[in-house]
Amino acid sequence: MNLKKLIVFALTCIITTQTFAHSRWILPTHFNLSAENGEWIMVDITASNETFNVDKAMGADYVQIITPSGKVTRPSSTYKGHRKSVADYFIATSGTYKLTNNNKPAYMTTYKVGEERKRIWANKAELVGKIPKNAKEIKTSYRFARIESYVTMNAPSDNFQTDGTLLELVPVTHPSDIAENEQVTFKFLFNGKAQKNVAVEVIADGARYRNDPQALKLVSNAKGEINFTPTSAGRYLLIAEHQEKISGSALADKQVGSVFLTFEAQLN
Repeated sequence: MNLKKLIVFALTCIITTQTFAHSRWILPTHFNLSAENGEWIMVDITASNETFNVDKAMGADYVQIITPSGKVTRPSSTYKGHRKSVADYFIATSGTYKLTNNNKPAYMTTYKVGEERKRIWANKAELVGKIPKNAKEIKTSYRFARIESYVTMNAPSDNFQTDGTLLELVPVTHPSDIAENEQVTFKFLFNGKAQKNVAVEVIADGARYRNDPQALKLVSNAKGEINFTPTSAGRYLLIAEHQEKISGSALADKQVGSVFLTFEAQLN
């Protein structure tokens, strides 16, 4: 690798690390299954600096499976290692299953002491005595991250319930219908309403082996929708975030919602 290419590669790695630092994802072994008597799947759960390369294990305590009937259930077993957690689940009936690893909405305050930035999980009303008196640049946010994926066995079904809390992704194109070289449409809601200007990135598996991570950057339109076309089959990670200021709140300065969705584009 010559000097020019080495410099470009190094800068790309820096940008990629900053952009995707500790992305979170839940990655099933299969996104689409065909089986008469059911099938097992396994799921990797991690926070990572590189898409789909395990880095920092996240617990599986919050992993849920929403069955096609709407029933909420848990994995059959879970294991937490140093770099990832693993869960497995037996898919018994046909339809689309939603997999999530969502914690609960929480307040987070960031501040600086000298030049060091710190954070604490507390709202504005709880800060007295918990942060130093010389703290500066104090900002509190109310935030919620959704970590999601979908698995379909045999026939797809509608399993796209929403709860109206911060940022949500609703598939317009069914996840089991996503294929290379075909347009995909997803819709974003914020507090239950279609949200424009949601910042979105979509990155394909294998970024470690590309000088350019080739992240597709999108912004939702007035309908809250994004449209894109996967150019190759494989696994993808979508990262979306939206935030809004809160006026006159005694608890937070802004509200922040994010979505981490893994999906698969099938061969055409």
